[in-house]
Amino acid sequence: MDNIEIKYTTTHEWIEFLNSKDCNVGITERIQEVYNSIVFIELPVLGEYEQGEIIGRVETSEGRSFYIYAPVTGEVYEINAALDDDIELLNRFPEGDGWICKFRLENPNEIDTLLSRKEYESHEEEEVNEDEYLPETNFYDNIEDY
Repeated sequence: MDNIEIKYTTTHEWIEFLNSKDCNVGITERIQEVYNSIVFIELPVLGEYEQGEIIGRVETSEGRSFYIYAPVTGEVYEINAALDDDIELLNRFPEGDGWICKFRLENPNEIDTLLSRKEYESHEEEEVNEDEYLPETNFYDNIEDY
């Protein structure tokens, strides 16, 4: 695939299509811009996920915690184990070497539900004006959902 396509979600995940089925998934740079650095990540467990399902969690240097959601339905078949040793990868290169997991896409029609870079930036402009940028989570109160 010569032209790698990157899409975004309204919950600040990015998805980089490597071919027609495989993709890298991570969180956008905007998270660091709004909440400072990430100090902890709970990586996804290998397995099947539905689009919108919780796959992980991050904590910021401000002590805030946020979920990471599956941008598409499919299988997490690899995680970026380098993040366990060097969380700074996520802070320095969130949309590159700081990728979180690799997904195998199950439903190609879901690509149409994702945002282009331009659409994501437009969404960002609207969201920045809201009181709460990204809903904070109390991970342990919702453990049964994970």
